[in-house]
Amino acid sequence: MRRIQYRLLAIIISIGLIGIITPILYTNSLALDQAQEGILDKLRSHANTILVYSDLSKKDTFQGLATEYSDASSLRVTLIAANGTVIGESYLPSKQLSQMDNHIERPEILAAQEFGEGFSTRYSNTLKTEFIYFAKKVNQNHHGFKYVRLAQSLKSVKDLASIYREFYYLIIGFMVVVIIIAWFLLKNWLTDPIQELTQAADDISNGDLSRRININTGGVEIDDLATNMNQMAMTLDQDFRRIKRMEKVRSEFLGNVTHELKTPISSISGYIETLLEGAIKDENVNIGFLERALENVQRLEELVTDLVEISRIETGELQMNYDYFNIYNLLKDIYKDAQQRNSNKKNIKINLEVPDKKLFVYGDKGRLEQVIDNLLSNSMRYTDQGQIRIKVLRRDNELVFSIIDTGIGISRKSINRIFERFYRADKARDRRKGGTGLGLAISKHIIEAHGSNIYVDSLEGKGSTFSFGITTISPK
Repeated sequence: MRRIQYRLLAIIISIGLIGIITPILYTNSLALDQAQEGILDKLRSHANTILVYSDLSKKDTFQGLATEYSDASSLRVTLIAANGTVIGESYLPSKQLSQMDNHIERPEILAAQEFGEGFSTRYSNTLKTEFIYFAKKVNQNHHGFKYVRLAQSLKSVKDLASIYREFYYLIIGFMVVVIIIAWFLLKNWLTDPIQELTQAADDISNGDLSRRININTGGVEIDDLATNMNQMAMTLDQDFRRIKRMEKVRSEFLGNVTHELKTPISSISGYIETLLEGAIKDENVNIGFLERALENVQRLEELVTDLVEISRIETGELQMNYDYFNIYNLLKDIYKDAQQRNSNKKNIKINLEVPDKKLFVYGDKGRLEQVIDNLLSNSMRYTDQGQIRIKVLRRDNELVFSIIDTGIGISRKSINRIFERFYRADKARDRRKGGTGLGLAISKHIIEAHGSNIYVDSLEGKGSTFSFGITTISPK
């Protein structure tokens, strides 16, 4: 964790040095450029002003006009004729004007000829100092001169540049302070919380699932990460406890499977041994023994099938084939089959109650048939008299299927465990009634795969109601 802090510190210092050194390297040049640009804007403004001033001035000579405006603006003012002759110079007496060189070849004048204005910076041989010059081309017929040139000593430019430099140095100092503050903020808001997160992750990885992180940086990402890690630790803790419980369930499951398999196998083995010992020749018992052996084989086959089914479900290997179809015909077939199986029980009535014959749902047709048939078979198994209703209702965007019976019901103690594998209530799931003890667990998984849940409402001695909903909306 310290390495992250040192790396962050190195990055911040590097960025800070680049941010500080770069301005230092370019401060002088940048300050001069900005100062020069500021002076040029000033000279440009005065060049326009002097044209207006010349119209208002009472001076009758160009030399007087240049001197008067120079006194007022503290600038060097030069008025130049179209041929380059200097006709007004504020920094020289009028008698020395004739001694000045022709200015038509001056860089700023040449630029003004072409572009209307121009500037240059150079040493003045006349005044023995450096100036920044700005020249503007004017209408000679109106003002009596062709070019007006204003100049200011570079000393003023350097003075202004010095002011700019002081401002830049102030900015650099401010940057240093910002870098220091940024480091402490990053340390408090980022590296320290990350260190806490790292330590917590180490503790959790070492088995301390009760470890929790208590940080509040005000930063959404770090706080969210801490919240997620706390949630992860809670989930791991819950999963660990669940695994411990599952180990117990697994042991019970293996015991149940062993017992469930052993019972029919033992029965089959006993019948065969009896037949081999001579009973096969006894016409009074041989057929009965073979029939009971076959019943146990069928029970064993049903058990193995259900075991394979629930194993595929719990390992995620079970494939669902969803489609949009009318379930009415399926319900009608299940109802007719149940009527045939119930033909020997005159004291039980089975009813099919549907709102209409157009019952379209989106689901796996085969699996939904398996669930409904399983629930109906359970009701028939544990109902000795009364009625069994297969009822369908419309509710919002789904059909609600209910299997309602008047059977022996389920006790309060057992109702919360009724969907567990191999769970049998003392009375309601007696093995003498048949079944593998896996049907409801399989049905629960199938309905959950359809994005719904299966519910049970029961009163012991009065009957039970199993219900679930299936969407009527096709994704197409």
